[in-house]
Amino acid sequence: MLEGLGYSSLATKHVFVVGCPRSGTTWLHLLLAQHPEVATTRETHLFDQYLAHLNRAWEESKSRKAKVGLTPLLSEQEFYDLCRKFADGVFGKIAATNQVATVILEKTPQHVCYARLILKLIPNAYFIHIVRDPRSVVSSLRAAAHSWAQTWASPGIHSNARLWHSQVSAGRAIRDLTTHFREVRFEDLRSDGGRDLLLDLFQWLGLVADAHFISQALEACRIENVREQGLGLRDFNRLKPQDPESLRKGSLDGWKDELSQREIRIIEYIDRDLMKAYGYETASLHKEPVKPFRLLLAELFDRADWRTRKTLERVRKYV
Repeated sequence: MLEGLGYSSLATKHVFVVGCPRSGTTWLHLLLAQHPEVATTRETHLFDQYLAHLNRAWEESKSRKAKVGLTPLLSEQEFYDLCRKFADGVFGKIAATNQVATVILEKTPQHVCYARLILKLIPNAYFIHIVRDPRSVVSSLRAAAHSWAQTWASPGIHSNARLWHSQVSAGRAIRDLTTHFREVRFEDLRSDGGRDLLLDLFQWLGLVADAHFISQALEACRIENVREQGLGLRDFNRLKPQDPESLRKGSLDGWKDELSQREIRIIEYIDRDLMKAYGYETASLHKEPVKPFRLLLAELFDRADWRTRKTLERVRKYV
């Protein structure tokens, strides 16, 4: 128990909503946050921007058998106990926002790549991995790169297609790490069967919900409502996106008007295996996958750029 916070890490479920950025994590987070027994906040980046650096430094020091630093001072158990206390302090602050919470909900999409570290510190953590059509994701990432997300998003089609592939692959791998894992497609949540899927998620988390509650949550979390006043949304002032431009229409096939045929071919070529695994049909007229010419050029440029940087690094060593 963390004194003064009324929080026990053993009595509370820790739930992580993860996925490739622009896959609907914010919408799913808001839907789950409507339950009165859920405590949550905006993205914490607790693992990818904080604890991952500590973990990486520890592992590097251990591999070098360093005689200075923390590895000579602490045992591995002691080091991770300290990391766990740091995480508990953060989750305790989140829990303090809702004294009746039985679930602490954390949504940072990038945590999809840090499941092993999360489970090392929180062995009973729950994960919900949301997947969206890569063509929608890539189109949304490009739009974000040209507006509100210029500091982190890339406008590149092939780089974003690869990002989707790597992030979704990381999400799929979580199922082999824990039994506390669920995977949902954004398109299925947006369909007529989305009500049943959402109800099933609440029940899986041990949260009492019925059809009426699900209808209320879906109505409150309409993208138009979130973008404007957030009427009926729990803790809207704390949870609303900081930039309204980050919310698009949430349409299922808007990419058809936003991507050229050439761009669609590039995405489908890079992501074709996982698209098939998740039931996303390709729109390309090519029956056999043929590497698009623009993708070949992009790969050649990437290799040339990599060689140039390596050469410059060698030169700097002798200057």
